[in-house]
Amino acid sequence: TKSANHFGFADYNDTSTATTPLTIVGETWTTLPNNGAGSFSQERLPLLLSNTLLGAGGSLDVSEMALGSDLLIRPDFTVTPSANNSALSFRFQLGAGAEAYTLEQQLGRLDLGAGIPYRFSLQALYVYLGDTNTRDNPISLQIKLSGNGSAVNAGLAVKVYSR
Repeated sequence: TKSANHFGFADYNDTSTATTPLTIVGETWTTLPNNGAGSFSQERLPLLLSNTLLGAGGSLDVSEMALGSDLLIRPDFTVTPSANNSALSFRFQLGAGAEAYTLEQQLGRLDLGAGIPYRFSLQALYVYLGDTNTRDNPISLQIKLSGNGSAVNAGLAVKVYSR
């Protein structure tokens, strides 16, 4: 369904990691896959967008959006560390080639113990499409754990503010 205005949303639920969690190798950035095949996946995008925002491998394809548009992205994933006190980081990988860049944040130490699932699902993160490098290239969601572990990606919700 399309929205007649410049606002919209998408909710892409992943099923690819539900049965077989994603393996995390310590100190390695790992892209969160998203197949959009979950039963609650839906989108109501602005009319000016003809395609879905879900790109290859679970990235976001915002190439149809106007420069100056905004996204609020709320990832929803669970990480299970193999060692206590593992540090977890999250980032968006944006742009391409020599102009590739990241927006990164530290999610803290997972200090309740090893083998315990830690869910991250309440924080919406802002991405501004201020240049063609950001807009015309996939946006990947990535995590890094200081030690080995596993992850299950429930998906992501996106609020779209298209100019």
